[in-house]
Amino acid sequence: VNLSLYICYYLRITDHNERNKLSKLLSEKDFLGFDFLEYPAKIEGEIANNMNLKRGIAKNRALLDNILTLFVCLNAKIPVFICGKAGCSKTLSFSLLNQSMKGEYSDSELFKKYPKLYVSSYQGSLTSNSSEIETIFERAKKISGAYGKQNIKSENHQKFGRSNILSVLLFDEMGLAEISPNNPLKVIHSKLDDNNDEIGFVGISNWTLDASKMNRGVHLSIQEPDEEDLILTAKSIASGIYEGIEEIENYKKVIINLAKSYYEYKQILYKNYKLFYDFHGSRDFYSLIKNTSRE
Repeated sequence: VNLSLYICYYLRITDHNERNKLSKLLSEKDFLGFDFLEYPAKIEGEIANNMNLKRGIAKNRALLDNILTLFVCLNAKIPVFICGKAGCSKTLSFSLLNQSMKGEYSDSELFKKYPKLYVSSYQGSLTSNSSEIETIFERAKKISGAYGKQNIKSENHQKFGRSNILSVLLFDEMGLAEISPNNPLKVIHSKLDDNNDEIGFVGISNWTLDASKMNRGVHLSIQEPDEEDLILTAKSIASGIYEGIEEIENYKKVIINLAKSYYEYKQILYKNYKLFYDFHGSRDFYSLIKNTSRE
């Protein structure tokens, strides 16, 4: 119940304060009676620790939430829509999970219990059309059917009652397809409704999609990073470029102060110049830290 509430309701809230209100309410003794956020954080950490994260990749809030949601929804074959601004680890999270989930050939004992992902990718654009989307759905279902007929199951997957192959459709830049004059996403409704647990579906967008689509799956809204997240991310990026930078106090202070300054800068923009709030985004911040670390 704790994890279900976290994934289905808590993570779709975009406002920090509203999330805090919900977690406090659910933690009260009249509801769950324990810290609502403690167990999801433990599971997120366990999944992330079993992945091969390269040096420089920060285990920040966005990455951990993305990985948990994707891991659960893919294995349960529940469609998932991840919405957030550019640079908030949407595609990175899926790539990391795809690299880790190799079935019985996974490096981690945890992922050996779960199927290997077989991904069919589609890149949305202003020129997307319905026939292209129907084709990619059918391709993903054919892959699922082909491996299902072979009935190849390792001893490990027989033990856990799971097939060793999971066909997944990754629909990137779904937001661009939604505003296409061809209206290509009209086929999505029927395709998701008629899925019958055949394939996993991941839709990635830089902005929130139409509710009629997102209500057919789990919706994850990625929040703006807070100061703590920015500091963690900055330190991780810096350590990936300059090994040992965390031990050099003067450099460490520079990196931390840049993260704090960026956070304050974004707060000033939000309060006074909302029109320009996204003029500098997360990727600009990442580049700032990378260039500073190299220099």
